Amino acid sequence: MTANPLSAKLTKLLSSSLDDPKLRTSLTALSEFYSVNAVNSRHNLRGDIERRGTEVNYQFLKELEKVNNQFLELESEMNIMNTLCQEMQDRLNLANDKTVTLLEQTDALREQSNICEVRQTILEAFLDRFTLSESEITILCSTAVDVTPVFFDALEHLEKIHADCNALLITEHQRAGLEIMDSMRTYRSISYDKLYRWMQTECRTMSRPDGMMEVREVTKKAIQALKQDDPFFRSILEELVHVRRNSILRAFVDALTRGGPGGTPRPIELHAHDPLRYIGDMLAWLHQTVASEREFLESLLDRERQVKRNGHVPKDSPLRLVEDEVSDADIVASLLDKNLEGTTRPLKSRVEQVLVSQGNAIVAFKISNLIKFYSSTIDRAIEPKAALSRTLHEISESSMQVFFEAIGRQSAELLRRPDAPPSDLGPPPAMKETVTQLKEIMKSFDTSFVQVDEGNQDFAPILRAVIEPLFQMCEIGAANLSVFNRAIYMMNCLHYVQSALVYPFTKNKVAELEKQIQEYVEIVVDEQHMVLLKQSGIAPMIQAMATKDEKTPLSSVPNMDGASITAILARMDHFLGSASLDLSSWLSKIVSSRLAKAISSQNLKMFVDAYRRLCEAIEDPANQYEFPATILVRTADEVEMVLVEQ
Repeated sequence: MTANPLSAKLTKLLSSSLDDPKLRTSLTALSEFYSVNAVNSRHNLRGDIERRGTEVNYQFLKELEKVNNQFLELESEMNIMNTLCQEMQDRLNLANDKTVTLLEQTDALREQSNICEVRQTILEAFLDRFTLSESEITILCSTAVDVTPVFFDALEHLEKIHADCNALLITEHQRAGLEIMDSMRTYRSISYDKLYRWMQTECRTMSRPDGMMEVREVTKKAIQALKQDDPFFRSILEELVHVRRNSILRAFVDALTRGGPGGTPRPIELHAHDPLRYIGDMLAWLHQTVASEREFLESLLDRERQVKRNGHVPKDSPLRLVEDEVSDADIVASLLDKNLEGTTRPLKSRVEQVLVSQGNAIVAFKISNLIKFYSSTIDRAIEPKAALSRTLHEISESSMQVFFEAIGRQSAELLRRPDAPPSDLGPPPAMKETVTQLKEIMKSFDTSFVQVDEGNQDFAPILRAVIEPLFQMCEIGAANLSVFNRAIYMMNCLHYVQSALVYPFTKNKVAELEKQIQEYVEIVVDEQHMVLLKQSGIAPMIQAMATKDEKTPLSSVPNMDGASITAILARMDHFLGSASLDLSSWLSKIVSSRLAKAISSQNLKMFVDAYRRLCEAIEDPANQYEFPATILVRTADEVEMVLVEQ
C-alpha cells in the first residue's frame, strides 16, 4: 500500500527538530524576505527562494569580478617587479664578474694582515723579553735618577735578558743573541757602576757608632745586587769597614775619655782607680758594641728576611744570593772582626797599664776571671781567630801571669821566713792568711760560669801555686819536731786547707790532700801503737814473738816463761783503765775530731789484735806453756770489751 505523500511530508515535518542549526539558519534567512504569510506568498515561495538565490549569485559574481580585477593589477605589478629584479640580477652578475679579482686580492691582503699581526705580537713579545724599555734604560744609566726599588726591578729585567740570551745562542738566532748580550753587557756595566757609586755614598752615612741604625730596604737590595759583581762588592765592603772601624774607634775613645752625650754615662777612665770596674766597663762597652754591630751587619746582609718581607724576588731570580748560608755568616764574621779591630790597641794598652801597677794577687785573678768571662761571651759572637778575641786571650794570659807572679812573690816570702809551729800544733798564721786569700780566689772563680770538668783542669795550677809552697813552709818549720808531733802538725795543716776546698772544681785536690793526710795518720797510728804496747808492758813479748826462731818454743825465750808473763799481765788492768784517756790526751792537738776518733779507734784495734796474737801464742801447745788459762789474766775479748766500753 502506497502512503499518502502529504501524510508522509507532514510526518517528516512534524518529526523534524526545531533545534537543528541548519533549520534555524534557513528560517532566519527566510524571515529576511518572507514578511507576509499569505496564500500567494506560500504558492510563490519556491520561486521567491530561487529568485533570491539568483540575486545572491549575481552579487557574488560582481564581487568576484572586483577581486579578479585586483589580481590582474597585482599580476601586472609583479611582472614589472620581476622585470626589475631580473635587471638587478643581471647588473649584480655583471658587477660580480667585474669584482671577483678585487675580492681575491682583499682575501689575500686580509691573510697577510693576520700574518703581520701575529708577527707583530711575536716581535713585541721578543722586544719585551730581550730589550729594555726607554724608561728602564734611563733608570739604570742616568745619574740624574736616584736608586729606588724600581732600579732593582729594571736591573733584574736586565739580568734576566742576559740569561735568556743563552737560549738564543743554541738556535739559528745566534747573531741576534750575541748583539743583545753585548748591549746588555754595556747597560749592566753602567748600571753596576751607578749602583756602586750610590752605595759608596750610602756607606759614608753609616757612621753611627752604636750600630743601631735602620737599614733601608733599598740598601739591602743594593748589597744583594752588588754580590753579583765581586770587585764592586769587595770594594763596598772595604768602604763599609773603613767607615765602621773609624766610627767604632772614635766612639770607644769618647766613651773612655768624654763619656756619653751630655756626660751620661760618665767617662770610663774616671774609674781607673778601681781596676775591676775600669776593665769591666771597657769590656761591657765592647760586648754591647759587638752585639749591636753584629745585628747591624746581619740586617744589612740578611737575604731571607728581605725575601719574606718583599715577596717579589723569584726563586730563580739571577739576583738571588749564593745558596750557601755559611758564606753570609763568614762575611758577617769577617766584617765584624775588621770593624772592631781598631779597639784592640787602646783596650790592650790600658789593661796592661792596670796590670803593671797591680801587685795584689786577688785583684789580678779577678781581672783575669772577668776577662775570661767576656772573652768566652764575645767568642760566641765573633770568630776565635778575630783580632778582638786574640787580644782578649792575650790580656787574659797576661793577667794570669801577673797573678802567678804575685803568688810566686808571696810563696818566696813564706819560704824565706817560715812560721814556727804553734804550741797547739795548729795551722800557723801565715797559712790562715793564705787560705783566706785562697777562699776569695775560689769564690771569684766559682762565679765565672766555668763547667766543673773544665774547672778542675783550669783551677788545678792555681791550687798548686798556692798550696804547695804552704806545705813546704810547714815542713821547713816542723823540721825540729818529733816524728809524732810533726805528723800531727802536718795533718792539721793539710786538714785546714782541705776544709777550705768546698767547691766542685777542687774535688781532685781534696782527694789528693786526703791521701797525704792518711799517710800522716798512719805515722801517728804507728807511733801511738808503740807507745801503747810499751805502757801496757807487752811490747817485749810482741818483739820476742816476732824475732824468735820458729823451731824454738816461745816459753824457752828469756823473760817469756809463764811466771814472767803472768807478772806482766797482772798489771794490765791499770793500763786498761786509763788507755782511752791517755789516747785522748795524746791526740788532743789534732784539730779534726774525725781524724782523732779514727786514729784512736785504729790504735785500740791494733792493740787488741796484738794482745790476741799473744794469747794465741800462749795457748799454742807448740810453745810448751803449762796451764795457759792460769797465765792469761784476761782473754782478748775481755780486753776488747773493756777498751770499747771506755
